[in-house]
Amino acid sequence: RSSDLIYEGEIIKMKKTKILVILLMLILLISCGKKGNNKDKGFDLKNSGGTNQKVDEIEKYNSYIGVYNKLVSFEKTANSYFKGAGIEAQFKKPEGSINANFYDVKSIITELEKAISAKPKMGELDKVSENLLGVFKELKPLAEDMDSYYSGKDYTSDNYKKAQEFHTKFLEIIKKYDAAVLAFRTEMDKKIVEQREKEAQKLQKEGRVIAYNRMVILSVGEEVLNEISKQKLTGANVISGDAAKFKALQEKLINAVGEFNKYAKDEKQMEKEGYKDYQLSSFIHEADGFKASLASLVERIEAKKPISEFSLRDQFFLENETGSPENVVKSFNELVKAYNDMNR
Repeated sequence: RSSDLIYEGEIIKMKKTKILVILLMLILLISCGKKGNNKDKGFDLKNSGGTNQKVDEIEKYNSYIGVYNKLVSFEKTANSYFKGAGIEAQFKKPEGSINANFYDVKSIITELEKAISAKPKMGELDKVSENLLGVFKELKPLAEDMDSYYSGKDYTSDNYKKAQEFHTKFLEIIKKYDAAVLAFRTEMDKKIVEQREKEAQKLQKEGRVIAYNRMVILSVGEEVLNEISKQKLTGANVISGDAAKFKALQEKLINAVGEFNKYAKDEKQMEKEGYKDYQLSSFIHEADGFKASLASLVERIEAKKPISEFSLRDQFFLENETGSPENVVKSFNELVKAYNDMNR
């Protein structure tokens, strides 16, 4: 899983990979972090016999989720900077302005410190988080200087002389960041799997089949995005994809959505889980849309139909191009938004 910010060819792939992880994080943030009602809002541990230690564990876990989500925003700003200043050691004078407002750095430091110090200890995750914290503490004064330099247009008085100094230091820190964030995400991935299994068991035990089948749909969606990442598919090379792998996942998705729809029409089950019809309709709509986007991807691969050069030149058009991997990711994003909206 690439997270290397300093190679231009990796920028789009990095974004696509992280969409999967971060959306999963958002799902878990809501399903694990909200307590106090009967909907699918996760572990109300104290009310269901849980210990304070278990509550503390989930609260610490959610603190790490907050960090994970903010890293995406930081990386978008970093990529925006590199698009203006270049990725080489030699600073490139930009044609327009440069965005160097790394506004998330301070809050990332605060949230990392909070998560690391919280009980209970989480072994390797705490350890790799300490390393990541060190990188952001080193970055903070540089980020503040860079923001002041560019927002104040100081470069107009020194012809970008200071910009080269900042650029060199920033590249060095980003290399450290790439190594630290990879270790952090690896440990978080392990926690995600662990937490999801606990949640699925709880939902099944409580007979909350609507909530459980929603989770199954999202899990299959994650498998789809994992397969896109595994095959390294983009709009540019989509016709080289393995359609058979996606067709197998398509069948799983159809079955999962079918199970969800069956229980979503059961008024007694809806009442048991605390859902209203309007709350389920949006999720059903987006689930059908995600099914359709996956079906279109399979059709394009099987037909060996390349995406037009026009669409490939613009990310917006690529994400809205029927049958593109980017469109599948976008559709999954919309599905997760509908999931999150149900929990608010």
